[in-house]
Amino acid sequence: MKDETLGQVFKRYRESEGLKIAQVEKDIKISHRMIEALEADDYRALPDEIYVKNIIKTYGRYLSLDYNKLLALFDSVQVQKNSNLPEVKTKPIRVILTPQRVRNVIIGLAVLMLVVYLGWQLNNIFQPPQLSVYSPENNLATDKNYIEITGKTEKEARVYINEKEVFLDVNGEFKATLDLQKGMNLIKISAAKKRSKENVVYREILVQ
Repeated sequence: MKDETLGQVFKRYRESEGLKIAQVEKDIKISHRMIEALEADDYRALPDEIYVKNIIKTYGRYLSLDYNKLLALFDSVQVQKNSNLPEVKTKPIRVILTPQRVRNVIIGLAVLMLVVYLGWQLNNIFQPPQLSVYSPENNLATDKNYIEITGKTEKEARVYINEKEVFLDVNGEFKATLDLQKGMNLIKISAAKKRSKENVVYREILVQ
């Protein structure tokens, strides 16, 4: 196998077994065109490399040949083929800056920044305000008939406790006292800006 090509090896062993290509095609279910191309070392007529290796493996097993040696022959052909490829030289890309291009870049950046700013502003307008309820904690049990509610939101927001507006101080904090009834009380604390969605926090208070 040393001085022979891969195709010559296959052809010699096939002929030594007295096999015709038509018989090989029938036995291993590989097209006679593929077998002829392989034996002729015509790799341009063969499919992708991974499929060629499968053909080599199947054909080699059929002729009881060492697949590793066959694969080494095939790889040597691929290395030689790649080394014969002309070197592709890429031309450096020259970027010529003209006053008009600089102006267009500046305008494009300005438009992009404006779009980002408008998107940020719209998000602030429609996004629900932050709402933190300091007290009471949820699922609280008490024997009192009132509860103090404290919390904080954004200064531009309006806060409602059970749909009744409460006032904020300069820091956006609020405090209110709510009367409770015997049993389970559900308290709704909500905050919203002028055009935003509502941010809602619920508290369940059990009066024993």
